Amino acid sequence: MSRNVQIAGQAGFSFAGFLFGQATRFGFNLVVARLLGADALGIYALAVAVIQIAEVLALAGLDSALLRFINLHNGDPLRQRAAIGSALKSSLFFSLAIALLVLLLSGPLASALNGGRLLQLTIACYAASIPFSAATGLFGHAIQGFKKLEPKIIATQVLSPLLLLLFTILFRYTAGRDEALFWPYALAAVAAFLWIRPRLAISTGVGTIDLLRAPSDRAMLSYAFPFMAVSLLSMTAHWLDVMMLGMFTDTATVGLYHPAARTAGMIRSVLLAFSGIAAPMIAELHAGRRNEEIGRIFKMVTRWIVIATVPPALLFMLLPEPVLGLFGARFGGGSTALVLLTGAALLQASLGLSSTVLAMTGYARLSLFNALGALCVQIALNLFLIPRMGINGAALGTLLVFLLLSALRLLEIGHLLHIHPFCRALWKPLLSAVVSAAVLLFLRPWLLLLPPAAGVAAGAALAALSHLALMLLLKLEDEEREIIIRYLPFPGKKLKR
Repeated sequence: MSRNVQIAGQAGFSFAGFLFGQATRFGFNLVVARLLGADALGIYALAVAVIQIAEVLALAGLDSALLRFINLHNGDPLRQRAAIGSALKSSLFFSLAIALLVLLLSGPLASALNGGRLLQLTIACYAASIPFSAATGLFGHAIQGFKKLEPKIIATQVLSPLLLLLFTILFRYTAGRDEALFWPYALAAVAAFLWIRPRLAISTGVGTIDLLRAPSDRAMLSYAFPFMAVSLLSMTAHWLDVMMLGMFTDTATVGLYHPAARTAGMIRSVLLAFSGIAAPMIAELHAGRRNEEIGRIFKMVTRWIVIATVPPALLFMLLPEPVLGLFGARFGGGSTALVLLTGAALLQASLGLSSTVLAMTGYARLSLFNALGALCVQIALNLFLIPRMGINGAALGTLLVFLLLSALRLLEIGHLLHIHPFCRALWKPLLSAVVSAAVLLFLRPWLLLLPPAAGVAAGAALAALSHLALMLLLKLEDEEREIIIRYLPFPGKKLKR
């Protein structure tokens, strides 16, 4: 099987999983906004910001290290199992310590974020999820190191968000508003862990004895800690707009901003889908000093990401009012923020594979400096923009940071590896985007007259169908035709085999 087919097949499943997860999280935000209110949605956003930053510390960069070390020991199952066992054992101690620390600091954190007693209790309840989420993440990355994405995607993008949504609805109508906010997050994390645990042994051969006997791997920890710092800075940057809005305003304002931020964030699922399978391949190619093949994959995957991100980006940027109108009339004030955040997410998705290339080719410290610099710039921008522009200032700061960070990473990769993501065939999705945007702009006055749900459905259909038709009219590249021939059930295909 060619790398093109393998990347597309795994990324296709991954993208479907991420799409389901993002749609379910979108539904969860809708449920919280309509059943619990903007204030509760703001409390949820602030609590999750704290917990997901804490989870990065619990993982300690061992998720990225596992991908590299499993591929470095390719062909040596004993060393691969030892690496996995060492990572899991180390993360267990880290995650328990971090969970306890978050529990103890829940009061001061809630006070700093202007959330009060309700936010403190929410953070304390969510802290119980940290060991389970960290273990699930490492199990998924260990299996991913063997180029199998399905268990990780099912656990993190299907089971976890779906159960979060279902538990929230269940607790809201059986226990009460506060209980629906407190308990579902941790329960969903436990369920995802229980599902993926037996699949680790099936895919990697690692059992309980391997975990108990695993020695400490100093080389892995030394490699992992810079990535922990990078991930910590990236996760902090991801939630910085939400947290600084909490510091400068209140939970209700955060609740109004959160739907725009998470809706635009759906675009990033395309990058995550492709980078998940591309990462171990790039690590393997770099170990074999095959930079030319890395460059080819870089160009191909970037083009595919651009093709996939055009329809949702057009929908969110040209029809923000009906999209946010799904959450309720009160949330329409975030339309400008949604446009700006969509631009930021589009930059991150289309050019974000450069971060994966740097990580998988051994430039951990450079990735750390990039993330640190980006965080400092974002803090400065938020300090200046949020007091003056509110939620629009937070969104503008995010857009400017990703613009600068994307340009910097591209310059670094070009200088260090002599590769770039641009190819001649990239003009086709870009031209398709321009024409599809013109179609939506022409029909926008009529779409805004429809109820929000109908307007969103019609706009999504128009964006997707016009983009698909134009891509077919402009003719597909050899890589796309290879994927279509491989995966679509053409008549007589089986007979030829």
